[in-house]
Amino acid sequence: MKIPKIKWNHINRGLVLGLALGAGTAVYVMVQNAMFKNNIPEISARAEEICRSMAETNTGDNRKGVQRMLTSCIQDNFINTPYSHSTGEEDLDAVTRTSLIFEVETMEPDQTGCDKVYSTEYKQISTSVSKWGVDGATVQVDYIINCECDGIPLLLSPIGLLNPAYEARKSSDKPLHKIVEIKGSCNMVMQKDNGVWKVLTVTYDENPYKMNIEYPDGNEGGEADGQE
Repeated sequence: MKIPKIKWNHINRGLVLGLALGAGTAVYVMVQNAMFKNNIPEISARAEEICRSMAETNTGDNRKGVQRMLTSCIQDNFINTPYSHSTGEEDLDAVTRTSLIFEVETMEPDQTGCDKVYSTEYKQISTSVSKWGVDGATVQVDYIINCECDGIPLLLSPIGLLNPAYEARKSSDKPLHKIVEIKGSCNMVMQKDNGVWKVLTVTYDENPYKMNIEYPDGNEGGEADGQE
């Protein structure tokens, strides 16, 4: 009895190709995930660097000069991508390079000479990094910003400009010296731009920050919870 020989050309070539592609894809995904995990410390450090830079650039008594520095800070740390091509487009709470620069460039610097920011301290409370898309990352950031200031200077945070005029004590005098504490949380989508991790968009929850205001002169202060 003759045993028929197997003719390999009769085997479904599509099946073989599919198996090969599947194996290749699995290996590629494993390599990409391993590379991403190795990048997590760099991404976390870069997110902190960006948030710290945004906070500390608020410092200064020349508010027109601070305005220019804030614009430069955003340009250096955010990706110049059209809003229609960025994640979070459907979310009205998504912050982009374009929207932040618009906020800063249309802000009205103090004309009275009362607004001053003497110092700004940024503290990163926690970061959590996860993969986003093919080559991006989502970084969940919790932070505290402390500003010593006079008046009611607009303060740039990772979620945009905040106004310390939203305080319980409505009758407070504009030049009154105060310490402003901002506790915030946001999600930053980051990608590499020319080899450097930068921000694509920032999104935040319904109550993204709490603001507490203290008066070193002993006068009573107030608390603002992010609601206008």
